[in-house]
Parts: sequence; structure tokens; C-alpha cells
Amino acid sequence: MIIVENLSKVYPDGTKALKWVSFRVSQGEFIGLMGPSGSGKSTLLHIIAGLEKPTSGSVFIEGKELTAMNEDQLSEFRKNNIAFIFQFYYLLEDFSVLENLTIVGELAGQKSPKKKALEILDFLRLSHRINHKPYQLSGGEQQRTAIGRALMLSPKIILADEPTGNLDLEEGKKIFELFLELRKQRGITFIIATHNQEMRNYFDRILRLKDGILEG
Repeated sequence: MIIVENLSKVYPDGTKALKWVSFRVSQGEFIGLMGPSGSGKSTLLHIIAGLEKPTSGSVFIEGKELTAMNEDQLSEFRKNNIAFIFQFYYLLEDFSVLENLTIVGELAGQKSPKKKALEILDFLRLSHRINHKPYQLSGGEQQRTAIGRALMLSPKIILADEPTGNLDLEEGKKIFELFLELRKQRGITFIIATHNQEMRNYFDRILRLKDGILEG
């Protein structure tokens, strides 16, 4: 489903974030991306998502070359295929939980975004929080809301960058168990960057980065 070929990324200051990274991910895999801070994990996820361009190399998703697309093509492709979940939740603070999801569907031109949002929030066990603002939620509830927002566009792939970095271990495990349930029910493919060694047993396999190089 995802093919990464010889990716390299050199920033203007000369930092070599990625060096000739290649791997493949099958549909429905649950992949961990691990390595020390500064190893290139975030850069790699951003390039796979089409949020950054590599210096060289290619990314293919379902046979389509993202690295050859222009910004309009990338935006359209992401809307229909990829969701990105960040460590920081980036929720709209003046909007309720329900509104945070519904606005995504409205912007995408969905026919019944509120209905879809309510179904997703029920699945996420957030039905009792639909009228709450983000500041009224726990960290785990805020992250589940962010996940719900990502699900509004029915992505085939979810890329998550340290999604449990601001949560305690138990809350983090709940988020990973939710991801696995989504994989089981919807066939979503996951690539998740994490520092947390406690989470390694959740993954089908782990890609390890060090100094921009994929080890093993």
C-alpha cells in the first residue's frame, strides 16, 4: 500500500534528516516508527503525508506517486486517503467536541456531517462530552476528539506523531487499543511514531531510525 524509496531530506541549514530510507507497508499493517529524538521520525511521517517534500526519493501510495504531485493534487489526495494525528491536539478551543468534528465534514462537503460526527463520537465513547469545550476534557479525551476529527474523512491511512506523548501510560494504552480497534473494524493502515518502549508490543513490526538512517 505504501512504498518509500530512497528518501533523503536535507534542510537549508545542512541538517541531513533522512538518508536513503526505503521500506514498504501493506494494507492494514500497524507499524511502529521508533528512534531517539532528532532521528528523523517526524520528517519521515510528514513526507509520507505529503506535508513536506523530500530532497530526493519517492513515496507511492496505492500506486500513486505523492512526491510527483503539486500542492492541489496533494491536498485532494490527503482528503481522500490520509489523516495525520499530532502529539498536540490542535482542537478549536471555542468549539464544542461535536462542532470540532462537524466542521471537518462541512468543509469537505459531506451531506450529513453531524450524523457522522455523532456516530464517531459514540464509537470513541465521547457521547457524554459532545457539548464540552476542549479545555473541559482530559488529555485522553482531547486526543480521542482529535482522532474523531481525523476519522471524519474516512482515511485509509493514519499517520500519528507521538500521539500519546502528552498522556500517562494507561491513557496511552487506551489510545493504542482504540487504534487497533479501528484497524480491525475499518482496515486502516497505521504508522505511529513513538518514543515509548512500553508500546512496542502493540505493533506488527517496528521501523527504527537513527541519525536519519533506517536500521535493520
